[in-house]
Amino acid sequence: MDRRSFLRATGLVAVTSASGTFLMGCAPSTGNNSADQSSAGPNATDAVFVTPFQHILNYADIYVGIQEGYFAEEGLRIDVVGGSGTAASISQVAAGQGLFGKAASVITCPLIADGNAQIITVGQGDHKSQYSLASDPANPLTTPEEWQGKTIGVISKGGTTELLLDAMSVAQGLDPTKVRKVVTGADVGSLEFLNRGEVDGFITYLGSEAAFKQRGIELNYLNTDEFAKMPGDSYLVKTEDVGPQAEAITGFLRASRKGYEFVEDPANLDKVISAMAAYNKVEVQDEELAKLKIEAQPVICKPASGGYLSIDMDAWESGVELMRKSGIMKDKNRPVSDFVTSEFVDAI
Repeated sequence: MDRRSFLRATGLVAVTSASGTFLMGCAPSTGNNSADQSSAGPNATDAVFVTPFQHILNYADIYVGIQEGYFAEEGLRIDVVGGSGTAASISQVAAGQGLFGKAASVITCPLIADGNAQIITVGQGDHKSQYSLASDPANPLTTPEEWQGKTIGVISKGGTTELLLDAMSVAQGLDPTKVRKVVTGADVGSLEFLNRGEVDGFITYLGSEAAFKQRGIELNYLNTDEFAKMPGDSYLVKTEDVGPQAEAITGFLRASRKGYEFVEDPANLDKVISAMAAYNKVEVQDEELAKLKIEAQPVICKPASGGYLSIDMDAWESGVELMRKSGIMKDKNRPVSDFVTSEFVDAI
């Protein structure tokens, strides 16, 4: 996939000016800043976090960190802005309109290597893929060979899920163009495509899996990590902010880690729901479903070793190589240190 195609697929536009090439996307919607952050003090540093997609439980560590005063303890006053997609999160940070963003390596690495995006990952949020290939338990898809020549549903055309699906095929030496991809979306309605026989399987994510579980719907899930392990959604900053904003970055990650640890404790369920409700009441209106989503967070985000947000450098190394092998990234020479750094997490 060439640079222009990748930018178009992710919704970013490359704009060239006298100062160089930068990335622009749709402006995000303004977040609800109703949580009390007055304890941060008058000299607190204001910092904007642009989410990849609106306000959902995937970012509960941040909402909890605000509610419980973790960011205030670090001298930070956080404004959470709901993005309209991963492109918005990246582009706003690249344009200096947000200090922190969040995106998966399959998106950030090609944009850095092939698109000259001046961003770098500073904390790894997801240590297991949020995405799985769902199929009928009576006719499960368990290896990429089994969906060659078949039709698979993806959440969006040209987005993360299609890239991961293609990478799974490439990792097994198979041609991803032999798989027909159609858009089935990200909600529980995607199941209807399977029920009608329009697809042989479809990509699902953490939230929809929780909804299927709540409804007692049995599906066979094959996590994309099984064949295409790549670091998932991770916190990123603008490269030029690494030095001047070092204290704020370390403080942000320290507060976020405390947020993750808070979310993990079942005794804090009501408070997690309260923190989320300050930004999106609809997300936690169904408390049973919200509980399932919250319980799934540690499964995705907790590293096998080390604390939350630790960088799995082996996963980054192998992920970058797979992106190159599958054509997601054209660059063959950039070191992994251009994409991710562990210096701030190590300083927590």
